[in-house]
Amino acid sequence: MKTILLNLLAAHCFAGIAVAVPVPKLGDFELTDQEVRKRSYHFPKTKVTVMTVADQKGAEQLAPWIQCVYDRYQNRIDIDGVADVSMIPKLFRAMLRKAFKKQLTYSVMLDWDGSVAKRFAYEKGVANIYVIDRGGRIVKQLTGPVNDVALRELFSDIDGAIADTSTQ
Repeated sequence: MKTILLNLLAAHCFAGIAVAVPVPKLGDFELTDQEVRKRSYHFPKTKVTVMTVADQKGAEQLAPWIQCVYDRYQNRIDIDGVADVSMIPKLFRAMLRKAFKKQLTYSVMLDWDGSVAKRFAYEKGVANIYVIDRGGRIVKQLTGPVNDVALRELFSDIDGAIADTSTQ
């Protein structure tokens, strides 16, 4: 009985600590995409954002995530991506842009120095999916290949961020 009470007390104390941890908030940023168009992110925004961040290896896992999110939300949210291309030498940047133009029909922000990708504290080598509320707070991060459990969790967090009117 004493052990059960101690465990409940410990769980209660840790739960209180977890709630007190501040949620990361993004600052404004600007990058160019593969078409060399400037893309700016300023907060607050009118829509919730699902942002993907990945290096080359992680990008291989993104398409199913993006398709599922787009199929469910269409234009009710913003869906964007940042590619960490900081490992590409300047000499090869034009070639990379050309390859992106050939492969992708949608805009992807290219982070040549990795400074924006670092703000997300993303995990290299896997897909990183973030739900960002209208005020710029990261309310959810998921990593790795898509799976049913993670997708349900993502949808729940997107729905919650859409319903939250405190950041409008």
